[in-house]
Formats: sequence, C-alpha cells, structure tokens
Amino acid sequence: MGTSILLIGKPHSSKTVFLSQFYSKLQKNKSKLKLYRSVDDLSPISGAREALASGEEPQTTPSEKSVKFYLPIQMAEKQVDLKCPEYGGEQVVNIVENRELNKEWTTSIQESSSWILFIRLNNVNKPLDISDVTYSEQHQKSSKELVSEAEYKISDQSFFIELLQIFLNAKGTDYHRLNDKLKLTIVLTCWDEMNTQGKPYDELKSKLPLLLNFLESNWDKRYLNIIGLSAQGFSLTTPENKEKYKIEGPEEFGYLVLPDGTQTDDITELLQRALL
Repeated sequence: MGTSILLIGKPHSSKTVFLSQFYSKLQKNKSKLKLYRSVDDLSPISGAREALASGEEPQTTPSEKSVKFYLPIQMAEKQVDLKCPEYGGEQVVNIVENRELNKEWTTSIQESSSWILFIRLNNVNKPLDISDVTYSEQHQKSSKELVSEAEYKISDQSFFIELLQIFLNAKGTDYHRLNDKLKLTIVLTCWDEMNTQGKPYDELKSKLPLLLNFLESNWDKRYLNIIGLSAQGFSLTTPENKEKYKIEGPEEFGYLVLPDGTQTDDITELLQRALL
C-alpha cells in the first residue's frame, strides 16, 4: 500500500478546482508526477474540468454528494494515494457539528501519514464568538434574555482547531508530545483574491492567529508547512480571462506561493511539499 495523503476542505475552499487542475496537469505531462494506475472514478471532478475548459467558474460540489475520490500518484520511486473520502465539503462541516466521524473518514485518518488542509482566508467568517465577548452594560441589560444559538455560532478559527482535534483523537496522537510523525500542510487557497505580497505564514498569523498558535503548539516545525495556492491563477469573470482558458487550456494556469514568498507554476509540487 502506498503512502496516503488526506485532503481536507470546507465548502468553497477551492478543493475541487485544485483536484481538477492537478489531474489536468498530470494528463498533459505538466508535472514530474505520474499516475501509477488509472483513476477509478473521475465523476467528482468531471464538472469542474468541463467548466474550466470552457473558461467558466466551476460550481460548488453539492452538499449531499458523497463520493470516494482517490488519485494514485507515482512520485519518483514512491506511490502516494491522495484521498478525499467524502467529497462534498459539507461532510467536513458535519464532522464538527456532530462531533462524529464515519467509518470511511476514520480509516482514512488512521492510514494517512500526511494531511493537507485547505483554508480560504478571504472567505473566513468571524461571527460573534464566545471567546470574543467582553462583558459590558449592554450584556448586563440583556442578561435575562435568551441568547439564540445562531448568535454564538463557532467562528471558522475555532472550527479548524476543533476539526484538527477530532482528527488527532482519531489518529491516537500523544498530546504530551509535538507531532513529529504526522505531517500537516496548511494551504491558503484563492491566493489571487487576497491582493497581498506577504508570505503564507504571515497571512495566516494575521487572519487566524489562534489557529496558528494551536498548530505550533502541536506540531514540530519540521512537520508543518504553510503554503499559498491559486488553483485557477485568476478569476474567470472577464471575457479576456475566459478566452485565455479556452485557448491555452486550464493546465497552463495556477500557482503555488512557497513559504519564502516565491511562486511556482507547478501546483503538483504541493504533494511533494506535503511529504518533505
């Protein structure tokens, strides 16, 4: 059995676009990586591939969709299985809401040696969080009123911490030690939306400092990567950009922002970084 990498992402995190672009680059020999066998089922990314080939923005994967999707990657002499056990992003949301993992997720977590977590910083919501509440006269006046569940909805920052804690528990991690076996790559997606020249680490620290503190408190720095990703390269909302995709092909676009701030057009390098 090959090395297993588990890919994790909430809805709208660009996971589908990345997988579509990743596969297209493999098919067009735009990567050093290969497939060591054919993919069993391409239906989870077929819609995204067709949309991108037509210069259109892919639609979000339906929340009810639940499809096993594996990419069997040949990396030099090593075989690597890139896994998305439950493809619809809502499945990840349900894990935190229900505090429960199904058999497929549990198996994938236990068998994997590396996790890739997609976070779209430009799409992070920060509703009123219990940890942010400061007691004031206004709170005193309304103390006798019932507080709706929606008002104290968990923030995305707390969501990602809770999700990783659930995964670490399923993995059977020793909380008394820094993680020096399980590798974690945080991928800040849709980088082109952010209009920044900063490094991925600095952007995560600025937007989700509590999450970064959790990561650095639980992972040996050698086993933690923070990378930026623009799977498309740019928005497909203008006629000019749509035309570029139709003429040149989706596989020509997309880039990674490496930890030192430099860019590379080979988005498949993400897997190599996840295993370094």
